[in-house]
Amino acid sequence: MNIGIVTGEYPPMKGGVGDYTRNLALHLTTAGHKVQIITDQRCIHPNNNDDEHKIIANISKRWSWLDLWRIRTATSGLDVLCIQYQAAAYGSMSPPIHFLPYLTVPPTITTFHDLKQPYLFPKAGGLRKRAIWQMARWSDGVITTNSEDYRVCTKTLQKTQIVEIPIGSNIPYNPIEQSSSIDIRTQYGIAEDELVIGYFGLMNKSKGGKTLIKALASLHSNNIPTRLLLIGELTGSTDASNTNYYSEVNNLAHDLGVAKHIVKTGYLNQSNTSAALLSCDLMVLPFIDGASFRHGSLLACLTHGCPTITTESKSEDERLQHGTNIMLVPPEDPSSIVEAIRILRENTMLGVTIGQAAMSLSKDFEWQNITNRTTKFFDDVLMKH
Repeated sequence: MNIGIVTGEYPPMKGGVGDYTRNLALHLTTAGHKVQIITDQRCIHPNNNDDEHKIIANISKRWSWLDLWRIRTATSGLDVLCIQYQAAAYGSMSPPIHFLPYLTVPPTITTFHDLKQPYLFPKAGGLRKRAIWQMARWSDGVITTNSEDYRVCTKTLQKTQIVEIPIGSNIPYNPIEQSSSIDIRTQYGIAEDELVIGYFGLMNKSKGGKTLIKALASLHSNNIPTRLLLIGELTGSTDASNTNYYSEVNNLAHDLGVAKHIVKTGYLNQSNTSAALLSCDLMVLPFIDGASFRHGSLLACLTHGCPTITTESKSEDERLQHGTNIMLVPPEDPSSIVEAIRILRENTMLGVTIGQAAMSLSKDFEWQNITNRTTKFFDDVLMKH
């Protein structure tokens, strides 16, 4: 199959959608398909010379109407086109991207990484929601990455082919020796008696960074020596609101007197990110909107067998089981996070058991399975087109 993938971000730009797209493209290519990536001009980079697939980085960061014509021209001869959609990945004011499925030549499938409404322009109002649903209706098929969005789409889009295909972890498990874990702690000046809690992912407003800082302050007020390890890139390349929120989190850390207990690794390659995850005693991901399998950071924690504290899910998916493969707490509740940390700190075997069960659950999100299901859906859409 000759496949085109449109994405608002792609390495070396920082962001989960870009990392997902690269993983998918590599696995599709390994499976024998020809893949073209159509993306932002900022992805032109000396190290971005993938022999496995072609990168067409000729789109301006504004994703303008002219860019849509460029995409139509570049992809007209493909068998299928897949748009990776997350509003923030295309910038804050990019109305044209929502018209792309209407203008493309080959059958077009849109993967919605979430259903958060785009900003579009001042006073857009109800047009924000309509832009997403019209984009979906113009698409020949829709992929959702989680059960919550699948349920909403099937109710709203009765005549559209829809499937739920999860994302996978963008960070492969790379086991390290115990001595390597100690070296990582030494590198960041972490004392032997300090509890290391990790956070992985962008510092987005929806991910509860302020709640995490308040929990850290509470731990220290209770004389529990704790270091917070913020792993990887924290603001990304496409969503300017991340930078503003990150500044607010930093200010709160200084106000509460815990800034000195925070270590920021900055961007790490996959191997070093894996090592950093494995060096933590536990992970805390306090999503405000509840845990969801659309979060690659959560999947990375599961893949690495990390005992993880996160927030209660709004999904009907029951694979996350409190006390079995995860620790679940209410959103925006620092005291509940502190209590869950206390339990895991005092019962290390519980943490080991939860981590092992988490790693077992992560097999549901292996990339080979994702690739097979994606190509099958492409074939299903092509057959009915």
